[in-house]
Amino acid sequence: MIFKLLVVDDEATMRKGIANFINWSSIDCEVAGTASDGVEAIQFLETHSVDIVITDIKMPEADGLEIAKYIYENHLEIKVLILTGYADFQYAQTAIRYNVSSFILKPTNKKELMEAVQEAQKDLIVSKKNSSIEKEELAFLKDQLLQELTAQPLTPELDEKLKKLNISLEHYYIAAFQLVPVGEDITALKNIIISEKHNAYCYRYNNLIITIYFLDKPCRGIPEDILDNCREIIEIARTLASKNAAAGISRFHSKAAEFGTAVSEAIYALTLNFYSEGSISRFTSPIDGNSYDLTAENSMDLFQFENSLNNWQFEDSQAILNNIFMKFKSNLVQSRDVKNICSQIYYICSRVLIKREASPLPPEYLTRLHASSDIFSLEEATLTLMDCTKENLLGLSGSQNKLVENAVKYIHCNLAKPLSLEVIAEQLHISPSHLSRTFKKVCEESLTEYVNKARIEKAREYLMKSDVLAYEIAELVGYNDPTYFSSIFKKYTGLSPTEYRQQMRGR
Repeated sequence: MIFKLLVVDDEATMRKGIANFINWSSIDCEVAGTASDGVEAIQFLETHSVDIVITDIKMPEADGLEIAKYIYENHLEIKVLILTGYADFQYAQTAIRYNVSSFILKPTNKKELMEAVQEAQKDLIVSKKNSSIEKEELAFLKDQLLQELTAQPLTPELDEKLKKLNISLEHYYIAAFQLVPVGEDITALKNIIISEKHNAYCYRYNNLIITIYFLDKPCRGIPEDILDNCREIIEIARTLASKNAAAGISRFHSKAAEFGTAVSEAIYALTLNFYSEGSISRFTSPIDGNSYDLTAENSMDLFQFENSLNNWQFEDSQAILNNIFMKFKSNLVQSRDVKNICSQIYYICSRVLIKREASPLPPEYLTRLHASSDIFSLEEATLTLMDCTKENLLGLSGSQNKLVENAVKYIHCNLAKPLSLEVIAEQLHISPSHLSRTFKKVCEESLTEYVNKARIEKAREYLMKSDVLAYEIAELVGYNDPTYFSSIFKKYTGLSPTEYRQQMRGR
């Protein structure tokens, strides 16, 4: 169940920050739109479906109270969250008559805002079916609870929720499923897991599907039926959905308090799977021999860091590292744990280089990490090894030219097929953004422009050397619409296909 948000604020920075830089998908939300004042917001609500409105209280034209009044009179089912400064708080209280769900004081705290949205989600579900919770709504509450349990330790409150929702975490394994390459829509994968899993429950965690396999009694090794089920899911994804999938499996666990650790183990196992021939990997301790005590959030950060490096998305890699160190500083994480995570970053960079047939990072970088006396020198050492990794990857001889060569070869061999940036990138096992940047840098034109030119050149060859009709040629070079083909052809040649054939044969 996805909840749609409308973000309203006359400050562009605040509006964009709330809309674009909060991971709304992690709590089953998506931003349906934004507005700079109350008038725009009301116009949007008249034509779009929205579940929750997040609005500033003071804005030109029409303020937050007018939005709340409009919703109260016309869309009572929509929940309203008002952002207000201390000076406006008394003024904001008048909005209570309009059934406002929450008042959030500025400067806005991301955690507080997400918690307020989650409370509004719960109210929406309760108001929708006050007498009984339907299957979809029950699944939402379970998913929300398990996401909470993934990211934070077990509390008496969470334990009570587990009992109310009849989730028993006495004997279980965790499997984390992902699509390869990472970043594709995982809805199809989740549907496959739901249809094929046995005595299990799954939920979405960022771009992974986490599956809990429940057991009746303790178990020393992963039962064969769990492994078989994972294999079936991966095979079905490959054959029916044309998607490559992989799974990482945790150790056996017997306590609800170990749930976050179990999820973290399964996510870590996926990084091992990336470098193996198989599609299923089991958790083993990290290669530096340190005790494994990363949280699921830490593991997800490292997992995303490795994938961005593999796809040469260096700006994303840098942003993830900056975010990791921001968490260290704000949470005062113990130095031993911080150095353990930075050691994993060193091994990740080395693995990526080895994968590209380059030399791993020298061990001096690891020594420098462990010798760091404070968080600032440790951050500098980590960013330095990141820079070294980037330089080594960019310096790989002919790598960019080879990538473009493979892209060009695929284009010319498949002119009749769909040739979008995403399709070609998937065939070359890289990210679309990396392919787009590299192709334009080497060829000095966009990939889309090159595809059109290649198709028109092939069409010219057909027109000169055969009697194939123009509409048939359109299909042979990948255009399903003959009219569109004719317009594209004229754009590049100055003539229609028929005129071009007549002119060439006249010569």
